[in-house]
Amino acid sequence: MSLTQIAPDLWATPHHPVGDIANTRAYLLTRPQGNVLIYGLGFQRDEADEDVLDEIAALGGVQVQLLSHGDEASHSLQAVRERFGSRLACSAVEVDQIDNYAEGLGIDLVWEPDCADEALDGLEIMATPGHTKGSISVRYESPHGRTYLFSGDAIVPKDDGGWVVNVAEQQGGTAADLERSLLALREQSFDLLASSAYVGETSTASPSQEEWRTIIDHRLERLREWAAARA
Repeated sequence: MSLTQIAPDLWATPHHPVGDIANTRAYLLTRPQGNVLIYGLGFQRDEADEDVLDEIAALGGVQVQLLSHGDEASHSLQAVRERFGSRLACSAVEVDQIDNYAEGLGIDLVWEPDCADEALDGLEIMATPGHTKGSISVRYESPHGRTYLFSGDAIVPKDDGGWVVNVAEQQGGTAADLERSLLALREQSFDLLASSAYVGETSTASPSQEEWRTIIDHRLERLREWAAARA
């Protein structure tokens, strides 16, 4: 199979390379009220992986595709829209970048803190800017008893057990915003973290609450050192 099941209601798409050392993948969250595809599939429109789309169809298709930030936009957005008639969602701050890349595909659902669209029921969406200007993260309490945190690129795991944070200044990211977002994520409880990008092939992690806070504290220290060196 092209999809990898990592929980009763959560499936990961194949790895897609980003640069020389990083990869990205999307996650299909299956729900009775409609499936959500979180992040982008990565492939270009003319490289559409029909096996992946077929397997997603067999699991109920896609009601909403939710992007955490603009880097996840690719021509695959059109393939998903055409196959499933799905809605494309992102934060209000990221609309222009995603829409421009998708060649006018259009954003159907714009998330802001007061958004109450029924398609997002059960998804706790948090503004976590810093990597980019309008990045978001998503927390979901599964009815199967586990809680998932989709961190986007706010913090990503490495194969060696380390973690990376990155400020994409060209996309409006700032160290100050990312510090505030990491402090907010530090207080989140979850059983499984699934990032958008990751270094190597390890895209998920399940640290304890104590381990998670230590991870964040170490990344904050390095982020502050980086920002101070640039000041």
